[in-house]
Amino acid sequence: MTGRPIRSARGTRSRSPLFIYDQVPRYYQLQNILLGKISAGEFAAGSRIPTEAALVKEYGISRITVRQALRALENEGLIRREPGRGTFVNEQDSFSGSLKFEGSLDELIFLGLNDSVEVLTIGTILALKADAEKLGLDEGAKIVRCTRLRIRQNQPYCHVTNDLPFEIGQKIRRADWKGSVSRALEDKLNIPLREASQTVGASLADSTMARLLSCRIGAPLLSVDRIVYTDHGQPVERVRTHYRSDIFNFTMHLGRSRGLLKSTARSNFKKTAATGTNAGKV
Repeated sequence: MTGRPIRSARGTRSRSPLFIYDQVPRYYQLQNILLGKISAGEFAAGSRIPTEAALVKEYGISRITVRQALRALENEGLIRREPGRGTFVNEQDSFSGSLKFEGSLDELIFLGLNDSVEVLTIGTILALKADAEKLGLDEGAKIVRCTRLRIRQNQPYCHVTNDLPFEIGQKIRRADWKGSVSRALEDKLNIPLREASQTVGASLADSTMARLLSCRIGAPLLSVDRIVYTDHGQPVERVRTHYRSDIFNFTMHLGRSRGLLKSTARSNFKKTAATGTNAGKV
């Protein structure tokens, strides 16, 4: 396997996306995008964030705008600048609250089976610390990563990143990436899946996500991070999905069962949503 991307034939995603808000300063929008990456762990504590020049190129904005965004993050104590070395993420005191539900793994597996899927990249990489911990691996272990788009009504509405331990991921056939990977693990590799845990949050579209999902930079996204476990409690797959919140949402029906909240999830796709590079402007 290689990390070479599979080139897309969809010309609209090669356009440079715009920021979602025309009347909000771009430095502030970039500040919040970078903040979202820090909060989500994409920029982990101690890691170096992209250079000013890289951010200028990625977001199509001026160096002054980039410096304003970085200065604001520095003033909040989120990053630090080290002359001659770069800009690094500081350690943060974290607090998170959550409401726990119980549901069916089968419902998660079958969500989205009617979509078409465009495979963007398949490759083998070395796991960073955060990725390795999620899959119960050592830092630097090989994992197989696949990035995909799910498409409905000719509209890409979510971006999916699948991570699997190398010993398992190398056995997944290219055709299986276009369907449910969890089903392929059970039906073709005979790996019994028992449960999954997932965290639902919010994020903002960066330049790459905006281009792929045909939305504007800074558009709100629904983010889902899911870990799938075998019947022996071994994590076997990590799935990170970013949904366009203007055209997609989850509906959950809650009921009681032996004192616990039971949930039934259903995905909803808004047929009347606007499409195109400028969709999502508010």
